[in-house]
Amino acid sequence: MIELIEVTKQFDAIKAVDAVSIKVYPGRICGFLGPNGAGKTTSIRMLMNIIHPDSGTILFNGSVERPPAYQIGYLPEERGLYQKISIFETLQYFAHLRNVQDAHRKIKEHLQRFGLGDRHQSKVSELSKGNQQKLQFINTILHNPQYVVLDEPFSGLDPVNQLLLKEILEEMKQAGKTIIFSSHQMDQVERICDDVALIDQGRLVLAGNLDDIKKDHGNTQLQIIPENASDLEHEFFQSQASEIRSGSAYFNLIGNNKSKLIDQANKKFDLRTVRVAEPGLEEIFIHLVKGNQV
Repeated sequence: MIELIEVTKQFDAIKAVDAVSIKVYPGRICGFLGPNGAGKTTSIRMLMNIIHPDSGTILFNGSVERPPAYQIGYLPEERGLYQKISIFETLQYFAHLRNVQDAHRKIKEHLQRFGLGDRHQSKVSELSKGNQQKLQFINTILHNPQYVVLDEPFSGLDPVNQLLLKEILEEMKQAGKTIIFSSHQMDQVERICDDVALIDQGRLVLAGNLDDIKKDHGNTQLQIIPENASDLEHEFFQSQASEIRSGSAYFNLIGNNKSKLIDQANKKFDLRTVRVAEPGLEEIFIHLVKGNQV
């Protein structure tokens, strides 16, 4: 388990991180969220011992003693690859630093899985942004770390490789790894994470189980899609729907009004879809961040 307890960091007059406390459990994936400048990367850099907190405590499995470097895999947002050597040499070099056993075979297997097997002699500088991101991710996990810290891991990846990355994160989760990643891509976080922590203006806004957060925040809505899209311009939808978007009308469910709304809509229109829609993570995120700015 990774635990941040009342961690604070200030740069001159700016308090970048303000008494943040987060727990990240083994065998679970925690998404670390927040708008630009919220303090996410500063928190991660403190976690990685790149910078030191002004106050507070960071624990690994309940101890202030940091685990050996080979037990930690870190993917920074900025790329730190040597551009003038080959892909294979890059991974071989870092594998040697981490004393990875049977490194040659493991490197070949990872490159093949990420579609880079035939590029192993290419220089890093010859790779696209997406392929450099794949290489950097391979370097993060090649030594089979227990703690995995990822800062914007999906950056530059196409949908196919995003899916592959999610598969590997799920495998690591099943193997009991402790995984935390920062991302702006709410849809990815919602599909992958067990837990989330939202930071804004250096302060923790909320943290916990994703399903519980979705139940406790935002309004559950009734989504209605009429057979004819033009019906959305009808007075019924215009006057009562909380929002009309992407061919759907969304009604906030208050008390026992669900049955009444469905009955009224059925009498007036041919309906294609009627379903209860939970609030999405992006909706909750925007609502809480805006509220925090008031």
